[in-house]
Amino acid sequence: MPQRTCVVCRTTTAKRALVRLVRPPEGGVRLDRTGKQAGRGAYLCDDPACWRAPGLRQRLGNALKTTVSDEDFQGLQAHAATLAPEPPHPE
Repeated sequence: MPQRTCVVCRTTTAKRALVRLVRPPEGGVRLDRTGKQAGRGAYLCDDPACWRAPGLRQRLGNALKTTVSDEDFQGLQAHAATLAPEPPHPE
């Protein structure tokens, strides 16, 4: 089973358990729901904390060797909004 690492929390797990982001040859950054699109890829957990982590845009840019545009980042944040919310912290 292929293993991949989340670019935020650095957790290594099965490739299919992570969300692949891709920088296709024509440019931009988008979700790769199939995991098979051509282009440079990076992986994130389904954990909402990873999608909301400080510096996410920079980390993705470094992993994909590109600059993540405002439009592309907003599209990724729209996906993040569909993830299960973080559980409340006990006080």
